[in-house]
Amino acid sequence: MPRWTTAPPPDSRSGSLPLLRTPATRPLQGIITSPRLIGTDTHFFGGHTVPCERPNCKACLEGIPYRWHGYVAAYSIHSNLHFVFECTAQAATPLIEYQHDHGTLRGCRIEAYRWHKRPNGRVIIKCTTDATPLNVLPPPPDLTKIMAIIWSLPPQDVFLCDEETIPARIDASSKRDGQSADPRLYTFPNP
Repeated sequence: MPRWTTAPPPDSRSGSLPLLRTPATRPLQGIITSPRLIGTDTHFFGGHTVPCERPNCKACLEGIPYRWHGYVAAYSIHSNLHFVFECTAQAATPLIEYQHDHGTLRGCRIEAYRWHKRPNGRVIIKCTTDATPLNVLPPPPDLTKIMAIIWSLPPQDVFLCDEETIPARIDASSKRDGQSADPRLYTFPNP
């Protein structure tokens, strides 16, 4: 029997946030609420970006190349929306530099846009310090839990590995360019 209510539940998204990518025609702006960037290798497979699940990754077995994607939570004051922002390793460089300089990404104002306003143009990110007090921002969400929900993965299969712990979890020969070949998310080391 249905249970009727007069209002939606407090969190109708089950603890998830929408995933936003940089649009082609206008910049994406927000204030980062995460303390640091997390990321993993992904494939564009079956019309979606999906995490690489080595060693038994269907996309790898079909020869689909992988590349690293990074994720941070951000808040848009204009639309009052808390969201997850996705970027490539190349686009993430300003975020890594900002974290190194400030010790955290929380409070960093980002403006991301696509080069020449093309749908697949390179993403350029500008980082500045925002004047918004940090206590006004939403609390940092659990990005690993959110990515598990977005990718329909069991939450216990998605966890963070610090750079120092990755070699203990996977064979060092499966790492490339300092990135994890492990299918789980990992973070950049703290500065």
